[in-house]
Amino acid sequence: MRASFLQLRIYLWIILGVVGLSILSNIIVSISMGGGGNPQVSAANLFTVVLIFIGSVLPGSFFKRTINLGATRKEFYKGILVVYMLWSVFLAVLNILWFELEVHFIRNYEHTFNILDVFQWSQFGIVGMFVYQVGAYMLLLSLLNLLFSGIRHILGIIIWISLIVLIPIFTSISSLRGILADGLLALLFNDSLLQGFGLTVVIACLFLAGGWWFTTRRSLV
Repeated sequence: MRASFLQLRIYLWIILGVVGLSILSNIIVSISMGGGGNPQVSAANLFTVVLIFIGSVLPGSFFKRTINLGATRKEFYKGILVVYMLWSVFLAVLNILWFELEVHFIRNYEHTFNILDVFQWSQFGIVGMFVYQVGAYMLLLSLLNLLFSGIRHILGIIIWISLIVLIPIFTSISSLRGILADGLLALLFNDSLLQGFGLTVVIACLFLAGGWWFTTRRSLV
């Protein structure tokens, strides 16, 4: 945890700075407009951008440093899985606490958007919001982990190319757009907490298994 924090420290400071500037600018604009006229994204949601750096930096440059310090590939992978889980839990708790602050105080003065409302996770209560968030965050981290673990492998390159090609295809063709929308609805907008969380966990486990497969075959060059 300490090593991963040191690796991510610069990104954390940058994100905190961006979040702070965003909040400050929104306050200034809100005051100039007389208050309540500037909808903004939840500050806690903005901070979850750190997941992108965690899922890319740790399986990327952090891999070489850890192995060169004497860790085995298995120890490295177990370590980042723990880091992924702890960050997912931390961000889920942070967002719930901030959401409660927004609902009971901030929204009396400002209109904010929170993913707990957007994805309708708030319907499941505090425990449900926590569970669904952890599943969704682990899904994102596992996908990034798969992509960056295999970035030097031919199969990993194929996955990158396929993802880059399929995204515009699925978003531009109406029939495929419906399939994409149904998939996102099942994953992120599911009215069943069990189904939604179950799907995210199953897919995350598949991605993590793929990441482990790439990790066992990575070179240190």
